[in-house]
Amino acid sequence: MQAIMYLIKKTYLNKIKRSFKSIPSAILTVLGVAGFIFIFIASFRMKKSPLESASSETIVAAIVLFLGVLLYNSFLSRDTGILTMADANFLFTGPFEKRQVLMYLLISVAPASLMIGFFMCFYLPMLMGPALSFGKYLITLVVISLFLGIIFLSYYYIYIIDAENTGFKKKAKKIFWAFLGALAVAFAAVLLNNDFELKITVKRYFESSWYNWVPLFGWTKWAVSSLLTGKILTGFIPSVCLLLAVNAVLCIMLYNVKVDFYEKTLEDSVSLQKIMDDIKTSGKADSHAFSKLKNKPVSVKFKTGAGAIYSKQMLESGKLGIMSSNREILLQLFYVAFGLIFGFKFNFVIAMVGFGALSMSLNDSWHRDFKKPYVFLIPESSFKKLIYSVLPGLIKTMISGGIALAIAAVAYKLSPAAGINYILVFFSFAILFVFAEIFTYRLIGSNSNAVVVTMLRMLFVIVACIPAIVILVVIAIISNGMPNIIETSLCMLAVNVLISILLAYLSKGIFEQSELMD
Repeated sequence: MQAIMYLIKKTYLNKIKRSFKSIPSAILTVLGVAGFIFIFIASFRMKKSPLESASSETIVAAIVLFLGVLLYNSFLSRDTGILTMADANFLFTGPFEKRQVLMYLLISVAPASLMIGFFMCFYLPMLMGPALSFGKYLITLVVISLFLGIIFLSYYYIYIIDAENTGFKKKAKKIFWAFLGALAVAFAAVLLNNDFELKITVKRYFESSWYNWVPLFGWTKWAVSSLLTGKILTGFIPSVCLLLAVNAVLCIMLYNVKVDFYEKTLEDSVSLQKIMDDIKTSGKADSHAFSKLKNKPVSVKFKTGAGAIYSKQMLESGKLGIMSSNREILLQLFYVAFGLIFGFKFNFVIAMVGFGALSMSLNDSWHRDFKKPYVFLIPESSFKKLIYSVLPGLIKTMISGGIALAIAAVAYKLSPAAGINYILVFFSFAILFVFAEIFTYRLIGSNSNAVVVTMLRMLFVIVACIPAIVILVVIAIISNGMPNIIETSLCMLAVNVLISILLAYLSKGIFEQSELMD
């Protein structure tokens, strides 16, 4: 047991040490932590919540449901393992019994749940205002950690059982989606009963007494909302007892499992380690490395030369599951729905859609192609290979963001010209963002600290935006402050495309050195 605790302690200490392994990393880490602390303290000093149109109960319920579904779908749709390669080698080659390995998993759930729980709860004080004091925040963090603990423990149990009984994870996923389907049917019934008034439906759905008894999601919402309203005996204690009881049952089930999971866990730890190395060194990982490729026929027209890179990516995208292949558009639509339900202005929605789309574009497959030696052997120019490798992900980002913004423009009753303007602006900066990211990758390489890479990436994007901003100022001056919005957007798009082509040309050396990469 001492060795197990030592391993867990060293794991987290080494993560902290890596953040200070160089002077730039140390400076950026200190600045990042200081910024988090400042925002965190300032959020408790806000006099009112920006979401006064929605109750704290509805906010908590929506966040818990969304993140819970996201985590479960992520775990049940991927083969990324449950141990890193270093941990697996240490545990499986050392003098440890199976139950000691399982104990390591059980103990590691607590710090992981607390860390993820903190990031889940980080913005709650801003959203709820004075309804959430610091003391209640700490209790809420514990409740959310219990919620996350159930997710982790249940996934570990499903993963281990699936190691011997192949197909168990698939059955668990079907049960999970059937459960969500039942919740969706109940929501549709409430929506129909309220004459399709979305805001009223959401409020009545999440705040109804029956939802409190919905396993896991309802219990968590019930605990937090009861804490905020002071219903300790009739709400907080029963719901927390339910969460604690399920955590205890899952711990007992996992500790007493009889399945031999060593071989599968060790095999999957290699894939997990590669993903973690990518994230650690460059702040991103290939999205296909997280997702299963299904064995199903896909119709793709194969191209020759540099176009083969494009064809390969399209083939792999076609073999992804429905959730994996459409996760971008689903997330963008969630932002639109979130803005509508909670009464945010359109500017907030477009900012969230843009941020979500561009963030996910950093995990596209072109990151992986830049590291593969076979691209060096394709008899085409480096510039052409770079364009073809980026094209599938860029098109996907533009389509998903464009659809979400079009739906948002209709929902917010914007004029057609204004809607087209926002979509064109999004397209122009989506293109610029991706090629600025490639240029960062070309200059820094793939072995730099992730925090440093992220900061420099943001700097390059800001610098790359300057020409378009200058053009906007010139147009505003020439038109006496009343420019045509469509013409302005088209001008911005043209400027950003030209800047992107220049960045792509300057970045073509990525493929000229690919035979030296891992």
